[in-house]
Amino acid sequence: MRVARVLVPLAVAGMVLAGCGDRTAGGATWSAPSAPAGNGVADLTADEILAKATAALDKAGSFQIKGQAREDGTTMSVDLKVQGKDLVGTIDMGSSTIQTLLVGGQPYFKADEAFWKENGGPQGAGLAQLVGDRWVKVSPKDEDFANVFKLGDPDEILKPDGKVSKGASTSIDAGPVITLIDKSDQSKLYVATTGEPYPLLTEDPDKQGKLVFSGFGDSFPEIKKPDAQDVIDFSKL
Repeated sequence: MRVARVLVPLAVAGMVLAGCGDRTAGGATWSAPSAPAGNGVADLTADEILAKATAALDKAGSFQIKGQAREDGTTMSVDLKVQGKDLVGTIDMGSSTIQTLLVGGQPYFKADEAFWKENGGPQGAGLAQLVGDRWVKVSPKDEDFANVFKLGDPDEILKPDGKVSKGASTSIDAGPVITLIDKSDQSKLYVATTGEPYPLLTEDPDKQGKLVFSGFGDSFPEIKKPDAQDVIDFSKL
């Protein structure tokens, strides 16, 4: 559940592609509904709680993830909206930004000028000018890009790096939770103990990396196929 493990593939995939051719979640708050009765997950084992949280996120059908991680001195942040198997998101890597979009199984990405210049080699400036503000269409079979879109899969998002243990019951901004601890790195996942057992927050031990989950069941109209004139095929770069 280490936050950097979730975010790093986004940055790495973007760099591989380029070579071929409130953003801080720490203070995020939202209003929880009036307190319903306990949902019983606090009495379950760690593995059972994790399974319940994963199933609840999948059942919600849509959700939003917003947060940040620090890796090798670089702070990355993400704002990702998932609806069914589709998603749209923005990844900020400090000096450059990538937008990602998956609609009907077709992946796209859009990078700013700084990204192309930093990662496109001698042709970076030319690529930035060629692509402009258009979406880059990528083959669904492109394995370099595949990891980006695994972030829409609840099983992948909540997958621990090691064995999970059960921690204390506590409260966060979103309400009462039970804590799950990944023994491999001591990162934490907080699962709601009232209402649906949604995962509400993941947190690295040093609290430098956090992912906030919200928007369960929301509709995201911005997840839509871009117009043809706004798309360029990656194979043509």
